[in-house]
Amino acid sequence: MAVNINTLIALASFMLALFTTATGAILWYANTEKKRYAAERDFAQLKRNQESISGSIDQLLSELDRRMDIIERDLLEMKSFLIRKNKDD
Repeated sequence: MAVNINTLIALASFMLALFTTATGAILWYANTEKKRYAAERDFAQLKRNQESISGSIDQLLSELDRRMDIIERDLLEMKSFLIRKNKDD
């Protein structure tokens, strides 16, 4: 059985094309997984940032509520002082 050079070249070309296609598919899959992992990581980071912002807003609102209570109490004291002073005059 004589091997024809054209058949050998065609077989080598087919093997090279098969190898490069398989390598390309593997690299495409790896890049897809990297992008998926990066997207999940970014989403988790955004979620943590949102939770942190929500916690900070809660702290800020509770501090404002506390300060408003103090201001309200001080205003009530001033009002009662002024009412008492006006009754004394």
